[in-house]
Amino acid sequence: MSLWDQTAADLLKATASHKPTPGGGSVAALSGAFGVGLLSMALTISRNKAQKAGKELSPELSATLERLQNIQARLQALADEDVAVFRKFVDATKLPKDSEEEKQARAQALAEAGEAARAAPLEIARQCVQALEEAEGTVHEVHPEVVSDIGAGASLLRGAIDATLLTVDINLLRLSDDEKAPLQAQRDALEQQGHERAERLLKQAQTQIAEQQD
Repeated sequence: MSLWDQTAADLLKATASHKPTPGGGSVAALSGAFGVGLLSMALTISRNKAQKAGKELSPELSATLERLQNIQARLQALADEDVAVFRKFVDATKLPKDSEEEKQARAQALAEAGEAARAAPLEIARQCVQALEEAEGTVHEVHPEVVSDIGAGASLLRGAIDATLLTVDINLLRLSDDEKAPLQAQRDALEQQGHERAERLLKQAQTQIAEQQD
């Protein structure tokens, strides 16, 4: 059953329960998807208001909206994927290990599951960073009434990045230094890019709101 088929109340209950899923990675993907949703909402409302005023949203912003919708769909899928890869890892730990063949099969299954468990949260972070990149520059183009939603979306995306990278961190503990190095580099780059882009977007939104008060 997809996380997205549950009610919000049931999903929250499951998250707060004794069960290990949905955990940090999948909840980060959920949060990221909602963050992208706020960005998309701001652009959609701006487009509708422009049309009512006899104007059109710029082709660039229309293309941005489409790309954001694609990122949101990817994050939705990644939320379920993160749950699935965790279950795959748990299943691998339960494989028999009596014979040498069983030990080898178990080790292979654990290695494959571990790789997937590291790839999923990294991809969640990557999609969140991409959404922030797409949203840069939109603050000055959207309707003033939804500028706060751009900032709110950026804030959720930054939180999602931080959350999912913690999942990456704990999964990297199983690797040797040589195995860890390239993944650590990816992780650190995504963190830096995500923080910088979210900070810029949030400051732009705050500045626009302050100017409306003047």
